[in-house]
Amino acid sequence: MALSIAAFHVSVLTNAQYFEEAIRIQGWGAFFFSIAAGLAALIIVPLSIYHARDMAQNPAHPLVWLLLGASFGFFTPLFTGGFTRISAAFTGVAEGAYSPGDFLSLFIDGVFVFPYDFVVQGAPLIFVGIESGAIFAVTAFVMDRLNATENEVISVWGPWAVSGIVGFGVLLFALLGPIDFLRDLA
Repeated sequence: MALSIAAFHVSVLTNAQYFEEAIRIQGWGAFFFSIAAGLAALIIVPLSIYHARDMAQNPAHPLVWLLLGASFGFFTPLFTGGFTRISAAFTGVAEGAYSPGDFLSLFIDGVFVFPYDFVVQGAPLIFVGIESGAIFAVTAFVMDRLNATENEVISVWGPWAVSGIVGFGVLLFALLGPIDFLRDLA
């Protein structure tokens, strides 16, 4: 989930051209769009891992994790893009741009336009999503190896530790790292 949120925040920075000043998304917009990116990851990751991994005691082939990372990197940005209007409706109400009465109409519009936004708003996010998919693949591979070890302590706590360290580190770097470097990633 942290990788999806970090990828979204980096994608926002990559929308600025080289001669323009890149700025981070802030306030309620950052909050609600981060929730949308997290929801996208919560849709993609459990579905893909559930269907790909039925024997957790045996580590998967690295190619499996490479394909899962690619699917994460491709589909998560598309779902994040699909949630754009719904996130904008929540942001507009929270910032006072829309009245609560307008929210229901905007929310329903966001639901019906989801397939359109899935492609139109999600496509620009795919390149950074693929980069986050590579991080996902490597992290998931390491977590899978730790999960399959015979040492019970490492098997139970190792994957959680790796997930927390990598997820928190990537998210922290995406939120606080040098803007120009992050913009040039895509």
